[in-house]
Amino acid sequence: MFDAQAICEAAIGRGFKRKGKANWIRRTDEFVQLVNLQGSAWSEGQSYLNFAMWPLALGEPNSLAESKMMFRTRAEDLGATDLDALFDAADRLKSLKDLRAALAVRSVSGLISVALRHLLDE
Repeated sequence: MFDAQAICEAAIGRGFKRKGKANWIRRTDEFVQLVNLQGSAWSEGQSYLNFAMWPLALGEPNSLAESKMMFRTRAEDLGATDLDALFDAADRLKSLKDLRAALAVRSVSGLISVALRHLLDE
């Protein structure tokens, strides 16, 4: 179980701003980054920590919902075993070049939209 207060403190310390109950947003030069605390639909008391990004090369996101972002992953898929590791991973993914490099060496995995894949392939 993740502690929302601990996530909030860690997120704010890394330049994210709280948006709603369970979302923290940060802008880099090339991405809108989102950290999202998601409760489990199957197990009361269990939650997931999600990380998502929207490339600003495609304009502003229509929604700040995690499910609408063009790159989505869970903290554990970033190799993040604690909050510091999650935010360290976010700090390493501030540009398309960073994401391309991380995907090439498989240090990150996640769902990638077709539009983002085209940008990465340029």
